Amino acid sequence: MKSSYNLAGAEQKIMQALWENGGTLSTGDLLDLLNRQGKPWKRQTLNTLLSRLEAKGVISRPRAYVEALISQKDLLQLQTKEILDSFYGGKLKNFCAALIGDTRLDDSEVKSLNAMIEELQKEQEGKGDK
Repeated sequence: MKSSYNLAGAEQKIMQALWENGGTLSTGDLLDLLNRQGKPWKRQTLNTLLSRLEAKGVISRPRAYVEALISQKDLLQLQTKEILDSFYGGKLKNFCAALIGDTRLDDSEVKSLNAMIEELQKEQEGKGDK
């Protein structure tokens, strides 16, 4: 079972390479691509990282291929949810209070936030109708 969607830097590079190349690459092509980006990668290092990503449920490895099972947007949303749950009791208001801290919002920021909240409420109401 997945323990966390938190990705180490090298794991993030692998996912980025997959997303930028259609979501699926052969392990050989992935290794070549990562090697062309700078620091040389060893096959064993790649296999170790792929095992970790597979355990996290973000990739699968059918035969000699690596396939992203989650989009970049969806992964970011899951990571954000983990942070919200872990550090802010799952409460968006706690996160916002920590983010803003002692900062004073100007009128345009307040209007922008209110507009975003209204838009989110409309989206939620629309989902409830289905």
